[in-house]
Amino acid sequence: MARKFSDLHCHNHMRAHFHMQQKRKKFEKKGEFTPWTVIASNRKGYLKGKMGAAYSQADLVKAWNGNVRLTFNSLYPLERQFVRGLDKLNTTDLLHILIGTTTSHHLPLRDLIQVFYMRIPKVTVDHFQSIDYDYWESLQHEKDFVLIDSGVTIKKNEIHTSGVIRRIFENEFKRSKVFKKELIAERARYFIPKTRDELIKSLKDDKEITMILTIEGAHSLGSDRATIAELSRRVKYLKEEWEAPVFFITFAHHFNNRLCGHAHSIPDKGKILLNQSRNLNKGFNEKGRRIARELLGLNKNLERDPKFGYRILLDVKHMSAQSRKDYYEEIVLPCLMNGDQIPVIASHCGYSGIEKLQDLINNYDLEKDDYTDPKTNQFNAWNINVCDEDIEVILKTAGMFGLSFDQRILGITKKDKDSPRNGIQLLWENIEGIVKGVYSNKNLSEDQKFQIWKSMTIGTDFEGLIDPTDFYPTALEFEIFANNLVFEIDQARKKSNSKYLDHLQSREDCEKLVDDFCFNNAEAFAIRNFPIP
Repeated sequence: MARKFSDLHCHNHMRAHFHMQQKRKKFEKKGEFTPWTVIASNRKGYLKGKMGAAYSQADLVKAWNGNVRLTFNSLYPLERQFVRGLDKLNTTDLLHILIGTTTSHHLPLRDLIQVFYMRIPKVTVDHFQSIDYDYWESLQHEKDFVLIDSGVTIKKNEIHTSGVIRRIFENEFKRSKVFKKELIAERARYFIPKTRDELIKSLKDDKEITMILTIEGAHSLGSDRATIAELSRRVKYLKEEWEAPVFFITFAHHFNNRLCGHAHSIPDKGKILLNQSRNLNKGFNEKGRRIARELLGLNKNLERDPKFGYRILLDVKHMSAQSRKDYYEEIVLPCLMNGDQIPVIASHCGYSGIEKLQDLINNYDLEKDDYTDPKTNQFNAWNINVCDEDIEVILKTAGMFGLSFDQRILGITKKDKDSPRNGIQLLWENIEGIVKGVYSNKNLSEDQKFQIWKSMTIGTDFEGLIDPTDFYPTALEFEIFANNLVFEIDQARKKSNSKYLDHLQSREDCEKLVDDFCFNNAEAFAIRNFPIP
């Protein structure tokens, strides 16, 4: 039986939606306005494992052919800071023809990056830059888009290539015969469950992808413009009016959401284009505390209150260390003391190698490019990554950690970017680092320590413009990753006398452990926590 895979955080529909959202009628006439449509990709970038902007990493076709059968698909209205800003550059008509856009002679540098590198059409970039762009409205459109083909078995997906020159030199229809797994899905289906019974039934069906909806960034509620009363009404709207429930929301993201502080996430070279300094590394404010409680279905006294509806879990990825500290101390741990276990999710992270949240807070000023933990110099020690204290709370709340496939997040620096370490060794180092931290943690019982093996899974952040580890740039390489991981764990088992590997007696035990990591852990977590609207 083929190994199945899940992904705790990815954006299966995002490339197609970004490309087609502003020209919906045109694409509907061509039968292409669907999450299954594959948008032209830069295959050279894919083969070299370069940053996943010009090529697709986890569109539905790749997910289907990569045997991904459970996906936590994240809806994300693009933050406008990504497309605002710099002085305009003069460009030639030829360049516009090459990239399939208009023939204006004045294209902003940021537009150039978005259009040419990310393959977002100029008309969409213009929309993101306009005063009419509204995060909340965009979230509704995105939700409607992913619901279009839920439960529908497609005969064969469409492929879209834009621009005259692209159609000549990037003929996806011809290449689809050679690169079928990258471009073609046949008799394929995904399904977005509305109830726990539907979820369980879908998970048993290997002939469909079970898609659970999540949201990246509380800015999606329109926190840049809306009053606190309006934000509260929108949380209620999500729970009462959406056709399918939201499983979790990644509360913070790259920029100020006016609710809580976000972690430093943009490397030095990115600062030329992007400024994330406002509210960087701060904690929760009162408005943020209220919205967090209401998402979790809690009143001011941290009691479950039916008027706030079902529980939407919070994902702590992108929260600053101070925000995470606030969240744990003010909500999660008091609720746990009162018998209300709120699972903490860190959906697409690396390991920092740091012990305490306060250590991460104290080290904010050290977060330069290539800053790693001082003990091993292996791990990216920025506060965007989890520390041992985060993992402790995840275990105590029966939460879930998703391992990002972004090489920078996992600890690759300039000096070892092209080294053999940039592959399975890097991913295993992060897994093993977390486990070692758990087994040396005196605040955890032996049973809690063992649960770490049931509390980790894949959380790639594919389609989130990440620079993936070498050898695993897309969902099509998941099987290779899994086989490599079995080998690494089996080798570690043979060499180590460490207690954290004592339960592994054979390669078959390693296989089972990897099966859990790749699918079973996420499946069990989803069933255990799927909301009941």
